[in-house]
Amino acid sequence: MKRILAFVLAIMFAAAATEARAQTASERAACKPDVFRLCAAREIAAAALGDRAGIYVCFRAHRHDLSPACDRVLKNHGY
Repeated sequence: MKRILAFVLAIMFAAAATEARAQTASERAACKPDVFRLCAAREIAAAALGDRAGIYVCFRAHRHDLSPACDRVLKNHGY
């Protein structure tokens, strides 16, 4: 019983963390042009499959080239 409770709590915390990091449609729209302008095709393909780590690496490498709108989005999410 304790294992089941621990498992359920772990899923709940993971879901809350995922929701907290979720972007709104307007945030995605603010950064989409920068993704296609600055990031490699492999990073874009990985992001389409749910792995956004490459996009964040790309954005860190090109931080000074980001649009002001996308830069605000990243700052709002702690990047």
